[in-house]
Amino acid sequence: MNAPLVRAYVEALPDLSSDGKAVERVRFCLSTLLGPDVRYLVASVLGPDAPAIARVTAAVLRAAGAPTGILGRSLEDTTVDGAPIDDALLAQAGTLTAASGYQLADAGRDLGELTRREGSVILALTAFAEASQRVALLVDADIAPGDVAHVTHPDLVVVGRVDREGADRALSLLPPDRPVVISVLPSEVRSHVEERVTAMGVPALLGDRDHRIDERDGRLVFTVRDEPYVTIDAVPGIERSALATGIAAALALGVMGIRMREEWVTQGIATLRAELVAS
Repeated sequence: MNAPLVRAYVEALPDLSSDGKAVERVRFCLSTLLGPDVRYLVASVLGPDAPAIARVTAAVLRAAGAPTGILGRSLEDTTVDGAPIDDALLAQAGTLTAASGYQLADAGRDLGELTRREGSVILALTAFAEASQRVALLVDADIAPGDVAHVTHPDLVVVGRVDREGADRALSLLPPDRPVVISVLPSEVRSHVEERVTAMGVPALLGDRDHRIDERDGRLVFTVRDEPYVTIDAVPGIERSALATGIAAALALGVMGIRMREEWVTQGIATLRAELVAS
């Protein structure tokens, strides 16, 4: 299939609401591909500011030499190493996605029909693997447990600035023993979240306790456990809480096998800032 045919295939899929079998359908389709060889780290990024957090994290990881894909709500806001999926990759990943959809219709018909959202997610995850991405950031701004953004088991969960209900939904998606990075939260929400992660016994980097951003002499200082780490400039359109959470998430993923240096953090943020200023 070429890129126009792939786009037509995805658009032709029904735009249906969840019937409770979405995750099972996508897992079936991915299993039929027998590859691509998926070795990228996965982070679920949750909350209304998740898109901004993911952009920050991806910018830092790319500066560290780790190509990073971002799964957005649609193919249009899904990126591979900072750029939209190009036609060659779209054709390659789309052909595999369509093949998996035909397998579903043939051998997994009891699971129901593939939807447009499900097809887009399969295509994106396949594209990340085909393009040898080191990290995949799966964005769920609505924190919807049934959404197929949660088809994979994440290595890290990142929770943006949420209310108490949103925090509870986000923490319900946290696999056992997996770390979580949490944004700066209102005091009453933070207390509740701190109690929950302590009871769960999961490693947590909590905003204001373990990471934060302070303003000093007109610049921003990112601090980890009360130790200044890097000094950066503000990034237009991205709040400090999202900026701090995105950097903390990049550092947490770095612990899982990506070499990180302070200068790569500053380089990544400077590059993102320049992109947003130019736009």
